[in-house]
Formats: sequence, C-alpha cells, structure tokens
Amino acid sequence: MKRLIDAAEALARAVDGVDWNAAQVDLACRRVLRAMAVADAGALDAALAILVDRLARGRVDDADGAAFAAISGGSLVERGADPAPLAEVLLARLPGVLAAARRFADGCLAQLGDDILADGSVDRGGGDGGFDVDDRRIPLALFRAQLGGDRGGGAALAYLRQWTLPAVAALTRCRPLLERATTDGPLAAAAAALHRSDAGWLHVLLGVELDARWRVLLPLDGRGFEVVVDGVVSNFDLHALIAAALGGRGVATADNPPALVAYLRSGGAEPPRSYVAGSWNLYGPGAAGFDLRDPAGVPQEHWVWGEGGPRDVPRVGGVATILLGPAAYERTWSAGRTFAALAQDVRVVRELTAAEVKAALAR
Repeated sequence: MKRLIDAAEALARAVDGVDWNAAQVDLACRRVLRAMAVADAGALDAALAILVDRLARGRVDDADGAAFAAISGGSLVERGADPAPLAEVLLARLPGVLAAARRFADGCLAQLGDDILADGSVDRGGGDGGFDVDDRRIPLALFRAQLGGDRGGGAALAYLRQWTLPAVAALTRCRPLLERATTDGPLAAAAAALHRSDAGWLHVLLGVELDARWRVLLPLDGRGFEVVVDGVVSNFDLHALIAAALGGRGVATADNPPALVAYLRSGGAEPPRSYVAGSWNLYGPGAAGFDLRDPAGVPQEHWVWGEGGPRDVPRVGGVATILLGPAAYERTWSAGRTFAALAQDVRVVRELTAAEVKAALAR
C-alpha cells in the first residue's frame, strides 16, 4: 500500500502549477501504474482518494496537469477502485473543462478561417501535430500563438482525452452517477458542443438509454412489443439485442449464437465469432406510411442507421418507436462493445394486442 500511496502523492504534487514538469508527471504516472498492479482494494481506494482530493482543489484557470491525476484515477478504477468518488469529482469538474476547451478551440478556429479548395470544399487542415475539433485541425503553431491569452482553455483542449477517458471509466462502473450524469443539462450541452473532438466518447455515453420503455412494431406481421432498452448507446447493438429479445417470441431473426449475444450484453469472454448478423431494416415512426416490403421505397430519412445512437430514434407521445421491416440487403458488423464495463440489454415487457398495434401505426 505504501508504494502506491507514495506514487499517488508524488503525482498529486507533480501536476501543480502552470509550469509543471512533464517528465516528472510522466514518471509519477508510471509509478502509479506499476504499484497498482500488485495493490489490494484498500490500497487502490486510498490512492484514488489522494487523486480525487487533488482534482477537487483544482480550477480550469490553473492550467495545471490535473488531467493526468484524472486519467491515473481512471486506471485505478479500471483496476478495481470504487468508481463513485472519481465520478463525483469529474461531474463537478467536467462542465468547466469542456466549456474552456470549446472557448479556446473557437478562438483558434476563428483565426484559422476557412480555406476554400478548388472543388469548393473547406480545407480541413493537415500536417503533423495539432488538435482536431469539428473536423478541423488546429495546428500546433496556432495553438501556441493563442495560448498566452487563455492558458486554462488551452490546457483543457490539449488534455480533453485525459479528462474524458477516466470519466467514461468511472461512469460506466457507477450506475447511480451515470443516471445523474444523463440528466445533467450543462454537462450534456458541453459534451455535445465537443462531440467531434477527443471528448466525443463522453457525448456518446451521455446518450445512453437507461431502463427506457420503447415500442417495437412489425407492421407486416401485425405485431408489436413494449420493451425496455437499458445501457445501449449504439444502434448496431440495439438491432442485435432487439433480435435476441424477439427471437424467443416467434419472430424470425438472423442466427446470432447465444454466446455472442451474451458478450454484447455484458462482455467477458471473447465472442464465438467476430461479426453480428442483421435481421431487418430498422425505421423510425415516419416509415409507417410506406410499404416496408420495398425498402427502396422508404425515404432514407426514416431509416435508423447502425452508425447512429438510440437518442436519434424519434419519439411518439414520448415513447421511442422503431419499426422493423425486411432487410434491404444482407448486413453484418463487427462484434465489438462500445464501453467495456457498461452492461446493456433489451427485454420484452409485453406483446401488444392487435388493436394496440393498429392504433400505434395509425398514430
């Protein structure tokens, strides 16, 4: 325990001040990583408490290296430390960090301007080094030129990844604080404003469905179901888990092995194969006025794309509603998990009556 505590204390000291020494911080982070490999739960929690205390005392304008205390805290959580303290302090710190990073990025992008290429498109920038925001590259030279006027914002932008990854690690392991985070309006807005940056995964996580009641309709079969969608952030996983839930209800679905579905739900052992097979085309409720037997005849604005998230599915009367129709073509995708620690599932609450299905489609 003493070895890990000493390493955590050294890291907390090393990140102090504008002129913190990167080599010292890197060495302290490595010491924490080595010591945690042989530490017990009590030592992990004690070390995390030191880093959490350091994070709680910080301010964006300090322009210090606190982000490295955060990411080391995330490593402790992944090793087994209680995630709640880290999640608490990051929920307090992140809105300010994200707002500062956005402010600094906006200042840089305004200086960068839009260079128009011969084909009329915007030159997104290139070359080595820099920071990517809004599909634009902020070159290091421009970043450094702007740094004197807003060191806190510059530090926030430079270390977005070191803030985002531990937040994901803690929130995906602490359900009560994940629930709180998803209702934190300022945090959601700040993450959404940086969804095309190193903070993008936080935006994805905050779009998670938690014990959400959904309506799933099969117009061509005259059937429908009320389901609960929980822990899902990807429409690919939504598709696969709806199929798993309905497969036992007499609905024809693609053949995805039970062990593969179990992996999608909760991780663990490697899946028995590297891909998931799709069962249908998924549509939003706007497709109810079209013949789903002909996917090409359904405007693509009503398609629910696998690359999106459940937050994109329209609500009808406050209930997310998805329609299932024959697949336009054979569709497969990689059997990966977006967040390793986040359990996810779709389960049937009840089957709708024929009258309820008809009324839902008419509505």
